This record gives sequence, structure tokens and C-alpha cells, in this order.
Amino acid sequence: MKQDQRLLIIQLRDYLHSHQSDKINLAEICKALGYQLTDITRWAPTPDSLIKQILDFKNLVISEVLDFEKYESESAIDSMVISGQEIYERFGQLSPAKYVFIAKMNPELYHSYQNQIIDFIEKRLSDNLEKGILNGEYKNDLNKTKIIGKYIDRIKAIHSQDYLKSEHFTFANIFSNIFEDYLQEVATEENWNYFRKRKQFYEAISFANR
Repeated sequence: MKQDQRLLIIQLRDYLHSHQSDKINLAEICKALGYQLTDITRWAPTPDSLIKQILDFKNLVISEVLDFEKYESESAIDSMVISGQEIYERFGQLSPAKYVFIAKMNPELYHSYQNQIIDFIEKRLSDNLEKGILNGEYKNDLNKTKIIGKYIDRIKAIHSQDYLKSEHFTFANIFSNIFEDYLQEVATEENWNYFRKRKQFYEAISFANR
């Protein structure tokens, strides 16, 4: 997805999120945002295709953040630390609160995309767990199925209406804390202490670059 299309999708998503309309009026949106209708219809000719493009964007960002293959040379723990920081820094693109309006417009499509990304996250966590055990970073007596199920349930929970309606809801912090709880449970004591040091290192870099 090209950068200009990404930026336009973010604007469209934010407009739809803030207006909470029941239907999408492309002409009205273009007028409000200062675009020509063809700027949108050339890649999203219908309201349904626009919704799909917005959901494609969300899933693309999540797949980029959790693409542990690009961290192949990193340890299992560092992969999680880097991904957690990316989630924190890209909060605006990932927060489920920005996409919940789609659940009202097209609940079937919304839940279909949710299931796709949950399956993706489950696979990435499973791969990370296998890597960590193989490298000796994680405990070797773990119940992998139980652990993966536990944290997938927690990830599903942060997409619930109770979380999204909370005035204290901060998706980035919650998601990062899930990662941290996961590592505290699976890592050996030595590698848990290593994680805490690396987390401070990445947080310092992130703060310095703001």
C-alpha cells in the first residue's frame, strides 16, 4: 500500500470515526476533506470497498509490527520488545477504538477481519514461543497451548466494548503490558532480567526521538 493511500485512509477512518454515521456518503466525505471523488473511487469505488480498505490497512499495520521474520537475527525476547515499542509508537494506527464504527456499519465484515488478525497474532506468538524455548530464553516445561490461549483471550478482551468505552483506555499501554506479562511468565529468570534492561533501552531511544 502506497504512502499517499495510507495517509488518505487514515483521514477517511478518522472522519468516519468522529462522525459515527450509519452510512458512508463518499461525496460528502470528499467535500469535507477537500478531495475529488475520483481520489477515492479509483481504489475504493463503493462504500463497502472503502470499509475493506480501512480494515486492510489496520491488518497490514499489525502484520508489519508483528512480522518477527524481519527480526530473525534478534532473540525471541528482543523481537517482542521491539514489537511492543512499535505498537506503542503506532498507537494511532492500531487502536481498535478507531475502527469500532465499522462494527455498526458491517458487523459481519468487521468480525471476519478481527478473526483473521487474531489468527495471525496467535501464529506469531506460537512462533516466538517455539524460538524462545529452542534458544533457551524461555522455560522448557511450558504448556504452550494453554499459554497461547491465555494471551489470545486477553488480546480479544481489549477489543471488547467495556475496554473501548473506558475513559482510561490506552490500547498501546494495555497491549504492551500483555506482551510484558507473557514474557514474565515464559522467560527464564536470567532472560526476564535481560528483558527488563532491553525494555528500558528501547524506551529511552523512543523518548529521545520524540
